Amino acid sequence: MGCNEEQHAVVSVINTLACRFPGHARADIEDAVCDEYSAFNSGPTRTMVPLLVERAAIQRLQGSRV
Repeated sequence: MGCNEEQHAVVSVINTLACRFPGHARADIEDAVCDEYSAFNSGPTRTMVPLLVERAAIQRLQGSRV
């Protein structure tokens, strides 16, 4: 997955979570996704990063993780 594809996938995650969590401010969703992306960003396998970011951000937005 190229850099532009990965960036597009992360924006897609933000949009998906904005629909899934309408009670959260978009800025909070973006912060959660960006924080989780940073945590996964240094890993050697890039293909699964957007999915891992989405799962971690969902847990965070549901209050399971802070």
